[in-house]
Amino acid sequence: MSPDRNRLHALVDALPESEVQAAISFLAELSEEEVIDAETAAKLDLARAEPGEDVPLEEVRRRLGL
Repeated sequence: MSPDRNRLHALVDALPESEVQAAISFLAELSEEEVIDAETAAKLDLARAEPGEDVPLEEVRRRLGL
């Protein structure tokens, strides 16, 4: 077994019983393939082509009144 898999097994073995179900749910999500419809794919392509401007954190705070 690879070192990464060994580490993963060790982490799982070290989980408290109260966290096992959350870990199962999380790992199950990772293995499910997300289906992206044509409309969403087009929006993603547009966002990648025109990423917009960077906004400094201070400007974001100012706009939000923080």
